[in-house]
Amino acid sequence: MNVFTVDHDLCRKDGICALVCPVHIIDAEVGSYPTLDKHKAVYCIGCGQCMAFCPTQACSAPGLDQKDCQPRQPEQMPTAEQTEELVFSRRSVRNFKNKNISREQFERLLAAARFAPTAKNSQNLRWIVLESREQVLKLAELVVDWMRLLPQVDPEVDESMHASGLVRAWERGVDVITRTAPQLAVVVAPKWRWGQADAVIAATYLELLAQAQGIGCCWGGYLCMAFEHPAAQPVRDFLGIGPDEMGFAAQMMGYPLFKAKVRPVRKDASVTWLA
Repeated sequence: MNVFTVDHDLCRKDGICALVCPVHIIDAEVGSYPTLDKHKAVYCIGCGQCMAFCPTQACSAPGLDQKDCQPRQPEQMPTAEQTEELVFSRRSVRNFKNKNISREQFERLLAAARFAPTAKNSQNLRWIVLESREQVLKLAELVVDWMRLLPQVDPEVDESMHASGLVRAWERGVDVITRTAPQLAVVVAPKWRWGQADAVIAATYLELLAQAQGIGCCWGGYLCMAFEHPAAQPVRDFLGIGPDEMGFAAQMMGYPLFKAKVRPVRKDASVTWLA
């Protein structure tokens, strides 16, 4: 593994790589080539900030290679108004067409969602994708089985989530667990301090990426409650979630049956300004 390489023919000796390094391990002064002591290299988190911001693509971080970097395409950037419209137009979708997202399109969505930030650039998330309604239904049935246990094993959770009512709705043929979604994506992370935050950010990226492609999402709140509850081991077993990790976010996904026409009002932002 290379420690830190600098192309002296390209480097402008501007020190930008050192300034943007989040762990401050690159030594550089304006007018000198940047260096990285091999003993400091162990603290590198592999984020590639030094490479991303170098004006001449002159450096490569430990374990990375500048030639593998893809150039930015600023001409593809949406306007501020277009970005706002994407955010404004997002709605939770609970009515889906009987049409699956293709594997190719799912792969494209997940490839883009990889660029969601993770704490310490850990990039230690993994995805579980249920590609058919049959698999989604199996998961939903296991969650309902868990809800049936709650009055005996955890009355407090049973009451707080109105689990008995959800079970009755399910038995009437109303899918309040997965909303008849044809497909579903679960974000799994290790059980560490930032696992849940990383997973939620990635799921949010996925939702907005899906929105841009005409795909609807709905957060699986009941699923996530089951993932984390001790009595729901069959749910975790079905998904293959190990003892040292957790499913922290779930998106029910598919093509929307209906399209929203207006933007309902929201509460004003609650902001405290400290000047």
